[in-house]
Amino acid sequence: MVPGRSRGGSVGIEIVSAIRRAKPYVLLFGALSVIYHSNLRPIAAGDSLPAALIPYSILFDHSLALDRFGPWMWSHLWYSPSLIEKSRGHWYSAYPVAGPVLITPLYVPVLAFPAAARQSPETLLALARITEKFMAVILAAGAAIWTLLLLERLAPRRWAWGLTLVFALGTTTWSTSSQALWQHTFGQVAIVASLYGLARWETEAAGNRWLWLCGAGAGIALAVRPTNLWLLPALAAALWIGRATIRDYSRLILPVIIAAGPVELYNWMAFGRVAGGYALRFDGNFAQSIAGLLFSPGRGLLVYTPVALFAAAVWLPAAREARHKHRSLLTACVIFPVLHISTIAKWYSWWGGFSWGPRLLTEITVCLVILMGMGVAALQPRGLRILFVAAAVFGCLVQALGVYCYPKGRWDQRPISVDSVPGRLWDWADNPIVRTARGGVVWEPYVIVTAALTGGVPAAAKKLQEYRIKTY
Repeated sequence: MVPGRSRGGSVGIEIVSAIRRAKPYVLLFGALSVIYHSNLRPIAAGDSLPAALIPYSILFDHSLALDRFGPWMWSHLWYSPSLIEKSRGHWYSAYPVAGPVLITPLYVPVLAFPAAARQSPETLLALARITEKFMAVILAAGAAIWTLLLLERLAPRRWAWGLTLVFALGTTTWSTSSQALWQHTFGQVAIVASLYGLARWETEAAGNRWLWLCGAGAGIALAVRPTNLWLLPALAAALWIGRATIRDYSRLILPVIIAAGPVELYNWMAFGRVAGGYALRFDGNFAQSIAGLLFSPGRGLLVYTPVALFAAAVWLPAAREARHKHRSLLTACVIFPVLHISTIAKWYSWWGGFSWGPRLLTEITVCLVILMGMGVAALQPRGLRILFVAAAVFGCLVQALGVYCYPKGRWDQRPISVDSVPGRLWDWADNPIVRTARGGVVWEPYVIVTAALTGGVPAAAKKLQEYRIKTY
């Protein structure tokens, strides 16, 4: 046998084996992408608009400034003052820019159409909203796959896949992250990457190199959303529990410094302040907000995602072995949600404005699912499994309402804006779930797409006018 051919054959076998191993994950990514796209529309808000536009500014104008869009937005969109700010002669996003900067390479195919750069701001805004949904789907489905890879290290394969579906379809990953380029969309990917690196460090004899991934994920999470700062003390405590060395801590901290540095430099150059244009107001009523975040019919985590209760299974006696084996990961996944919820509870608008469910708790969903993964040994009794499945299915149905029906019923703004009267969030008789379900499915996107397929762009444009839909 020729040695060269032997090595070549071995390489070929390894490639085939790798493809075979990757196939289930690729299929899951594809299936989730189809599900996430199945409502045929983005569910966005003004908050995500700058993130949708920044990649176009980078590719067309080679700038982070939104000068191409700012004047038009200021004169046509009443909510522009909360989205963009004119500083030093240029228009900048009031929200963190790290997320959209990092995904700009995914927009490079747009450069194959030079005419796009010559379109009006209004047309580009419409295009940005369309591409925004595609990018959000890629990120959300990617976060789910990474979550699966982590869960497979914690739980039996069947449970790992089931919990991944809970994460992907039974939490705000579906109704929020997969629908628009919210800060949560970027944050979820970074957080699960960081926790995956931590898990590899904790369980592998030569796992120190995985702390670079842990630190990089934490740095990116902080760069894309300031409240993710609390991931750092959670990870530091996790390393302490795992008896990390000084060198281990440096592997965690250095990537964070590298990620945070450019963000602070941009904020200073654009706004003259390291906090940037992002408003930080922590004057909420802590006790009332905590209750609302967990139990209110308007935004309560345990109402919209009741399966979150089963994260507590990790503390049952049957899960003792998993707690001991993964004590560093357990530490991070407990501390980060506690600090995050406490911070959001002090936020002046803890309910997250006009949105579906506990949007502002999206970042902690992966931690809750990981805790469930550690606690599967305690979920084996038949009664508990039935309750778990019932809670998971209910959560998926609630998220589906947000995806296919919201904002039908217009609960957020009728009879009066929830931002003006947040006490409405406790109205059990008239709550978003019931009102939105009664409002029915948002059929307009299906009608518009059908018109486009049968009559072309003019027919679709006509339907948009009939429905008075402004695509941006």
